[in-house]
Amino acid sequence: MTIHTLYTEEQVQAAVKCVAEQVQNHFGGDEPVVALCLLNGAIWYAADLLRRLPDNFELQTIRISSYEGTDSTGKLKWHNALPDCNGKRVLVIDDVLDTGLTMKEVCETLRANGATMVASTVAITKSGRREHDCEADFCALHCDNLFLVGYGLDFNGKYRNLPFIGYIES
Repeated sequence: MTIHTLYTEEQVQAAVKCVAEQVQNHFGGDEPVVALCLLNGAIWYAADLLRRLPDNFELQTIRISSYEGTDSTGKLKWHNALPDCNGKRVLVIDDVLDTGLTMKEVCETLRANGATMVASTVAITKSGRREHDCEADFCALHCDNLFLVGYGLDFNGKYRNLPFIGYIES
């Protein structure tokens, strides 16, 4: 298995800085925002993003999974309950937007549970695999349909800790 660099660490950080500015402009003000990080993959992106946002962004986490190996199962597995976001503004933070299943279901569930505003951001959005009508409001990076690793993205739990985003060629 070979890992090729798609985006360097410097390119990733420059893109995160740009998204942070867009998110701050979108939410504005001092009113609290729940920054909902989808674990495990988004923790790297969320940490870098939140370091660039004001302190009215309050980190919450939820663990959700839909992949086994390199394939989506087509079903979400909720490992814990969604935090109470009734009457709150929410920024959903994920590592990758691929089929759209996770982002669509999480955002719909938040709205159904009374969130007053729901926006979403991903470290990287992939083209060519969207199965659900869902796009992120803020995307740091874009790519074709590659199997990505690094910067939180994994292959069976490995390679998340790489500081760059790469793709696997088998």
